This record gives sequence, C-alpha cells and structure tokens, in this order.
Amino acid sequence: MEKNIWENVYYRLNDPVEIKLAVLYTLSYADIPVSDVELKHCMIEATRVDFMELCNVLEQLLGENHIKTVWRDEMDKYVLTPSGEDMISMFANKLLPSVKKGLKQSVDQYYRNERSRKSLRCDVQPLGDNLYNVELELREGKKILLSLELFAGSKQHGLLMCRRFREDPYGFYENIIGLLEIKEDREPIEL
Repeated sequence: MEKNIWENVYYRLNDPVEIKLAVLYTLSYADIPVSDVELKHCMIEATRVDFMELCNVLEQLLGENHIKTVWRDEMDKYVLTPSGEDMISMFANKLLPSVKKGLKQSVDQYYRNERSRKSLRCDVQPLGDNLYNVELELREGKKILLSLELFAGSKQHGLLMCRRFREDPYGFYENIIGLLEIKEDREPIEL
C-alpha cells in the first residue's frame, strides 16, 4: 500500500498580514458574533498559528477598527466592522485556498459540535434511598422534540442509560415515535 507523503503536511501561518486576513475571513464565514475562545479554537485548529501571535493580531485588529466586540449570550464576542468587511472582501483572494478550506471546515465542525451539545440533555437525578431518575431532552433549535423522565434505579444504570441516549439520540427518538404511530393495518385505539 502506497503512503501519501503529503498527508501530515499543513500550512502554518507566520505572516501577521495573513493572520489578520485569516481572522477576518473566519469572522466573515461564521457570519455571527464569535467568542474569543471560539475564534482562537478555529484559527489554531485550521492554521496552526502561534497562539501569542494570534493574540497580538486580535489586539491590532481591534485597534485598527477592523473588528469590534459586542455583548451576546452574556459574553463579549467579535464581529466585523464595515472596514473589516471591506478589507476581507478586497483581499480574501490573497489567502491560500487550502487555508480558506481549513478555516471553513474548522468553523463548520465547531458549530456542529456546539449545536449537537446544546441540543441534547441527559441528567441523572437522585430520588433518595440510592434511587435515581434519568431526565432526557432532545431539541432542534428552540423546539423540544423529546422530553422524558425515566426511573433508572441505581446511579450506574442511570449513567448507562445516559450514555446510550447520547450515542444515538435521534435513533432513540425515532424508536419512541415508531412505538406511538398508528399502523394502517391496525384498528385505531379509541380513547
């Protein structure tokens, strides 16, 4: 089997101008306010940029009024200013396509993980006398698809139930819906 010698090669941003453009591109692509942690995570994952250099560039971009902070979700987040939008629209073509692709993938993956983490809740709640319930919740955006409380017995069994729910929450949801659907060949149940 032939090994791809380029498999572990990545492009590291070293030039401060390229780093600035990458930050502006990331904010432009995300198209929503992005927290400091989120932005640094996406930048470092996609470009392997030096952390201290990235911090310096963020301060420069704030000072040059290409980005600003806004208060969203109880924290400061970065957004592009009109001059930042102009800058990235004029110079986005100066970034390598592989850098842009990596940034897009990093932003997409980060928000996909965040969305799935926020759309799912599973808690083990004590009832007393070493007995526990499991509370399961599955959301799609702001809509609650499933909210269920089940008796688990022991804490270990509750933790196992949570792990199984987290492995395939939509499969669990479909199974519950399948149990409750009326089949065409059956007589409807009168209530």
